[in-house]
Amino acid sequence: MSNTKPVKVIGVQHALKQLHKINPELRRGFTKRYKDITKPVVTQAKAAFPSEPPLSRMGKPHVRLGGWDGGLVRKGVIAKINTRKGRSQEVAVFVIQQRTGWGSIFDIAGRSNADSQFVQNLMDKGYGRASRAMWPAYESNAPAVQAAVIELVADVRDTVNRNLAENGN
Repeated sequence: MSNTKPVKVIGVQHALKQLHKINPELRRGFTKRYKDITKPVVTQAKAAFPSEPPLSRMGKPHVRLGGWDGGLVRKGVIAKINTRKGRSQEVAVFVIQQRTGWGSIFDIAGRSNADSQFVQNLMDKGYGRASRAMWPAYESNAPAVQAAVIELVADVRDTVNRNLAENGN
């Protein structure tokens, strides 16, 4: 397992919001750069989700989730920049997430109850322990992603500072 540490940078959300006010097109350019940076993680995570239901009951329609749809689960892996204000000060700005119910369940099942029958069935089928897709994809690409995101944050900071100086703020 690689040793990854979260990088904490203060003021990124505010800088991105200011950049959006100053130049929305430039802000979209930074979002595109972020998605390009995280493309290897997203691609690897998508490949880790099976196309067929991992367990037979997952293919049957569920009241809230429907039936397992491998294409939809893979499409649910996205990279985004979050500038929304959270309940606390610590909100992830750069996010790679699984947005579907079945995808989240498959990936994380067993985090809090590794002894459940459901988790044991997943492990017996060869899917391993939680996290099955998202975290391993990130860890294998972490050094490159972290370095590129730090560079991206520096570019955002420099661009906002330059624009604020030009506008006399």
